[in-house]
Amino acid sequence: MKRIPRQQFRRFVRAGIAAGVACCFIGCGAPIRYTRNGSLPGASKQRLTVPRTWDYRKTYSIPGDRLAAVAARYIGIRYRYGGMSRRGTDCSGLVCMIYREVCHAKLPRTTGKQRAIGRKVSLPQAKSGDLVFFRGGVFGRVSHVGIYLSGRKFIHASRKRGVIYSNLDDAYYKEHFVEARRIFR
Repeated sequence: MKRIPRQQFRRFVRAGIAAGVACCFIGCGAPIRYTRNGSLPGASKQRLTVPRTWDYRKTYSIPGDRLAAVAARYIGIRYRYGGMSRRGTDCSGLVCMIYREVCHAKLPRTTGKQRAIGRKVSLPQAKSGDLVFFRGGVFGRVSHVGIYLSGRKFIHASRKRGVIYSNLDDAYYKEHFVEARRIFR
């Protein structure tokens, strides 16, 4: 008979602890990080981690001059598949590094997952900081990404020449262009 009250007491204590922890998180928790949850038209269900100080209620844009300055520091870094450092990087790694440095946002690591976030924008509406995606390879799937700067110019990691600027009007990129996506509103 002594076991029944002890089990009930343990259940009561566990329920009390769970309720206390829940109240702490609801009442006095730190600011939560903004995530795209699919509630906006064209938004995806992919999570996007941004700094705690970022106010999701404001329209956020990437500062073009800061983006251009940061991007210029990456020019000339050699291409390395799967790399994400100044010793070598691939296209999606470059996008991750630049976004982390410019606006402290952690983007998904692969081109496919980067394409799943944000919303699609037409090329004439593209702004500095939008991601541009290209089809390539034998099977024609989306396998390359770059960051749009301005004036139809973008930065990306080329397999042959490393990190370079290119123009969307070049014949190759014009033919293989798929879409532009805006990560932030």
